[in-house]
Amino acid sequence: MTFHPVADESRHARVVVLCSTAWGIRNLVPSGLLASLRAELDVQLVSSSSASNVLTEACEASGDHSLLHSEPPRHDPLGVVLNASFAQRYGLRSYGSFQSRYVREPGLMRPAWRRLVSALAVAGARQPLLDWQIAGDRKRARRRHGMEAIRAQLRAIAPGLVVSTSPVVPEEAAYARAAEELGIPSLGCILSFDNLSSRGRQPSFSHYAVWSRRMGDEVLRLYPDHDASQVHVTGTPQFDLHRQARIAGSRQAALASLGLEDGQRYVLYAANCARFTPTEPELVRALCRRLSEMPATSHHRLVLRPHPADELSRWTGIAGTEPSLVFAAPQGTDGRFGTTEAQTKLVSSVAHADACVNMASTMSLDAAVLDVPVVCVGFALHRGSVEDRLAAACHRTTHYEPVIASGGVRLAGSLDELTAEIAEYVIDRTRDRSARARLVAEMCGPVDGGAASRLAQLIGRLAAPEPAAAGWRPTLEPAGRETAGRSW
Repeated sequence: MTFHPVADESRHARVVVLCSTAWGIRNLVPSGLLASLRAELDVQLVSSSSASNVLTEACEASGDHSLLHSEPPRHDPLGVVLNASFAQRYGLRSYGSFQSRYVREPGLMRPAWRRLVSALAVAGARQPLLDWQIAGDRKRARRRHGMEAIRAQLRAIAPGLVVSTSPVVPEEAAYARAAEELGIPSLGCILSFDNLSSRGRQPSFSHYAVWSRRMGDEVLRLYPDHDASQVHVTGTPQFDLHRQARIAGSRQAALASLGLEDGQRYVLYAANCARFTPTEPELVRALCRRLSEMPATSHHRLVLRPHPADELSRWTGIAGTEPSLVFAAPQGTDGRFGTTEAQTKLVSSVAHADACVNMASTMSLDAAVLDVPVVCVGFALHRGSVEDRLAAACHRTTHYEPVIASGGVRLAGSLDELTAEIAEYVIDRTRDRSARARLVAEMCGPVDGGAASRLAQLIGRLAAPEPAAAGWRPTLEPAGRETAGRSW
C-alpha cells in the first residue's frame, strides 16, 4: 500500500525529524538546525524517551513532539549474517573490527558465534544469496512487532518527509522502512564518518545527506540502486559548532572552565570505552608520569576527557594520584551531552590544547578541523594482549585507514613513540598543518559553519509537496560536481 500525503497550502510542509541519540541532538539543537527548520517547516520531533529529556527546552516552544515506537533489543541471527555478508562483499574491514573490539567478552559462545558468522558470510556475500538475504530481511522487518504502530503514527502525522538524524539506530531504521512502505520520502543524515562501513547494511533512504564527496561515493558504492541525484553533500552540523565564536570561546575562558591557571598549557586525552580499552587508566597514568619527565612537557597538564558512553567509575582509581592530571567531564553541569554547554566544553577544550591524543576516534577530525595536532594511540601497555592487537588493528579499518594515510595525524605504536610525538607537536604546532587541512577537506567536507543551513534548505526542498502519479518523487538538481562518472 502506498500512502499519499495530502498537501495543505495553508501551512508549511510537514517534516518528521527522528532523534534518538545525544549525538543527533548535538547536530540538531546547538547547531541551530532545528530553529532553521521551524522557521520554514512544520516540524514534528519523534524521539526516544532518553533523548526527550534533552529535548525538553527545544520542545517548549512547540508541542509537536512524540515518542519513538521501539521494541526491547533482541538477537536477530539472520540479520547478523546479512550484515556480515554485506561487509564481506564490499570489503568493509570496519565492520569486522567493530564486532571483535570487545575485549571483555559478553559470553563464552561469542568467539565461536563470530567464527560461524564469518564462515556463512563468505557464501552469503555472493549473488544471488545476498539479494535473497536482503529480501528476507525486509519481509521480517514488515512483520516485526511494533511496525504497525509506526505505520499508524506516520499516517496520522502525514509528513512530506521523514528525516533520520542517526540512521544506524534500530528505532530510526524501523521508521525508514515504514516510510518506504507508505511511499513517504526519507532522508538519512549520515551521523559519523564510520557509520557506512562499520554498522553493516542500513535501510534504504530516498535521499542521503553526507559530509563529503568521499562519503557520497561510499554511499553509491554500497547502495548501487541509488544515483548521484539522491546524495547531497552538506557537511555536518557537528563541525558548525567549531566555527561559532561563542562555542570555541577565548583561551582564558577555556582554561577557567578546566580549572587551569591563566597561561597554563595542556594536552587533551580523549579516552575510549571500558569495553574496548579496559586497561586505559593504566596508560593514562603512565603517560602523565612520562610527560612530567620530558623537558618540553614537564609543565604541561594532561586533560582527560572520558568518552560520553564510558563507565566513569573506572577513572576514580587515578583521580588525585597524578598531580598533572585534570578531569573534564563530557557532559554539562546538568549531566547532559547534547546541550550547547556540553558542546562548548568539547570544542573549547580541543581548540586550546597543544595536541589531542585518542584511539581511532572522531576526535581526530574534531581536532584537525581546529588545526590542533593529533596523535593516535595504536597500542596497549600490555604488549601482545588482545587489547594491544585491537588497538593497532582499529587504525587499519576501512574508515580510519585514510585518516592515518593522510599524514594529518601521527600513529604511535608504543609509549615512547607517543610521548615523542606529543613533545614534537608541543615544540612545533605547525608540523603536519598542510596534511591536516587536506584531511579535513577530504573526510569532513565543507567546514565553513554553514552545514546546518545547507541541510535545512535541503530538507525544505525535499519536503515540498509535488504530487505525481506514482506518489511524491521530488526532483533535485545535482550539486554540480563530476567524479568517477557521477554528477554531484
